[in-house]
Amino acid sequence: MLRDAGFAPDDERGIAPTADNRLAVFAAANQRLQQRTEAFNRDMTARHGHCQAVPFLVIDQKIWDGPHGAFLYAQMGLIGFDEWNVMMLAGDPQTTEACGLAGHPGFLPAVTQAMTEHVIGWKAQHDTLLKTFGIPAGGGRDVAHEQYEMERDTLRREIIDKAGWMKPRIIEDLLRKG
Repeated sequence: MLRDAGFAPDDERGIAPTADNRLAVFAAANQRLQQRTEAFNRDMTARHGHCQAVPFLVIDQKIWDGPHGAFLYAQMGLIGFDEWNVMMLAGDPQTTEACGLAGHPGFLPAVTQAMTEHVIGWKAQHDTLLKTFGIPAGGGRDVAHEQYEMERDTLRREIIDKAGWMKPRIIEDLLRKG
């Protein structure tokens, strides 16, 4: 009966992720980020003679590690170390001078606050979607599941687009202040 309904015993979508699975996913994403950072620094050093860029997360680690991180990861399928959320900034003044990168500010409370407010709004939109389509907050397959997934994907794209929209504005602000 379950197979007739479209379920398969080995389908990964039907297996609840464990804490170990999530840790492995984040560790792999962090490793990919480190590799991208090393490649970026190698390429920029070849062009400019020096580059010590470091990653800056638009939706920063404080948000991912806080109460909203589970929404971004579990419901939206997003990982903060992925390219959509990362920009490379100068880790030292020599890199700013040689490569023209804005200096890494460490933590930007105004950006964190703005992105936290956006994430809260996106979560509210998602909660409304769940209610609209009669899907329990913990997930599940109900009548309008396909339509829900299309709406969720639209919301996911909105999150990614907002991070992309923020990147040049953050850089512009850092360069103006720097």
